[in-house]
Amino acid sequence: MSVTCFDLLHQAKDRPLVLPEARRRNLASRAYYASYHRCLQWEHSLPARGVPPKRRGGVHQRLILRLQSPDKRCSGEQAQLSRWLGEHLDLLRQLRVKADYKLSEDLDRKELSVQVGLAQELFDCCDGRRKP
Repeated sequence: MSVTCFDLLHQAKDRPLVLPEARRRNLASRAYYASYHRCLQWEHSLPARGVPPKRRGGVHQRLILRLQSPDKRCSGEQAQLSRWLGEHLDLLRQLRVKADYKLSEDLDRKELSVQVGLAQELFDCCDGRRKP
């Protein structure tokens, strides 16, 4: 059975009031990955992918950089949204890095709430339900 980015976001949003920190970290990570896949889908709707500066990085960093550097063939509205998505996906990635790798730092409920809220906002922009 396959899963979608929408399924991942739903998982991140489906949480009781009290969560152990390990579960908060998992949900913060899911919110990021849902957003990464949604941005990747959105990027495919563009007339051309952005061309990032010549920097190395993994597939996640390269997507962020492409979004932050939209192609000239994109409309003004597409370019604005692309830059906004790149900036916010990078913010989501930073908290995902904390959740996955910085185990000695606390990840509290507020950070999880911000992560999930930002992921929902990103989905809403990709789906045309709101403007950046």
